[in-house]
Amino acid sequence: MAKLKFTEINGEVCIKCRFTGNEMLNEPEYRYFIDNRIKGWLVPFAEGSDRLEFTGAKGIPLINKIRSGIDKKEYFCIIKNLLDIIKVAETCGFNMQNIVLDPDFITVNAEDLDIYLFYLPLWYNESCNDGIVNCLRKISTFAQYKSQSDYSAVDGFMNFVCRESGFTISEAKEYIRREVPSLFPAQTAKPAHTQFSRPHIPEPSQHINNMAQTIINDINKGSQEFKHTAAPEVPEPKIIPSLNSNKKNVLPELVKSEHIRSAPQNYPKLTRRATGITVNIDKPVFRIGKERDKVDLCITENRTVSRVHATIYTRSGSCYIEDNNSTNRTYINGTAVPANMEIKIKNGDVLKLSNEEFDFIDG
Repeated sequence: MAKLKFTEINGEVCIKCRFTGNEMLNEPEYRYFIDNRIKGWLVPFAEGSDRLEFTGAKGIPLINKIRSGIDKKEYFCIIKNLLDIIKVAETCGFNMQNIVLDPDFITVNAEDLDIYLFYLPLWYNESCNDGIVNCLRKISTFAQYKSQSDYSAVDGFMNFVCRESGFTISEAKEYIRREVPSLFPAQTAKPAHTQFSRPHIPEPSQHINNMAQTIINDINKGSQEFKHTAAPEVPEPKIIPSLNSNKKNVLPELVKSEHIRSAPQNYPKLTRRATGITVNIDKPVFRIGKERDKVDLCITENRTVSRVHATIYTRSGSCYIEDNNSTNRTYINGTAVPANMEIKIKNGDVLKLSNEEFDFIDG
């Protein structure tokens, strides 16, 4: 299992992770957390081929906070915030076994009790937790309570959590709502109907209506690019990349709720043979190389791959690959691609960047 160390740099949390065995960086998951800054989640940064650092919050280890003494309200505030973050993970399809649920490495802001977790985007890593119930049990056991009534309230909650039928996050939050209502914002009551008559609102001038319609008609006569269209739909929340839905591991104590998701768009794909990772070619200009800030698919552990080794272009339903004058060249089915020349690729082609092989799947 990867080794973890809780440190602080410039007043900000920095959790260091060092690979110790067969762990490998899961590039799609790593890119997901780089590209999507999610509330309550630390952000990973690769430090070499076998190290990660997680930053993005100010706070202390949760174990330090709970051992210093907490009351009932503080305890339930911590648990509520933790469950909110776990709910995000469940909704986005995170592999729950890669979430670190150790109180030594959970970050808490000592002032507002905000919680921060982090996710290890690794292949072949041992489980980072033994379940949400055991996490809650550790928090409840290690905590020092300010009064016997605080302890009794926590004991009652743990009896609820450890029941044989399990629990859902919504059930747990409802339990907390009953114990400490002040942790939840009050619902604003709908205003009662008044007895006052409504002021007369004059009808809009026909002249104004005609003028507005004239402007719209003039716009619509212009190029198709500027023609009025329906308002764009708000996109669904992004889901963490998953290579095989059958491999998703959920926490067994949580009763899963159903989530309806729209059908994914059918992009061309690359499967990296060394790791089995499949990545969508989801941009019209898709760059591959080892310089993380300049590419869409980063090959971190192969030194023979150039910084921006090759580019795949998608146009009119077809894909073309261009070698960016790389040191060790690009190949299609064993044939070298001339530098700075676009060559069409088709379903089943084997692409090789230096000695790194990919299978191309055309949608």
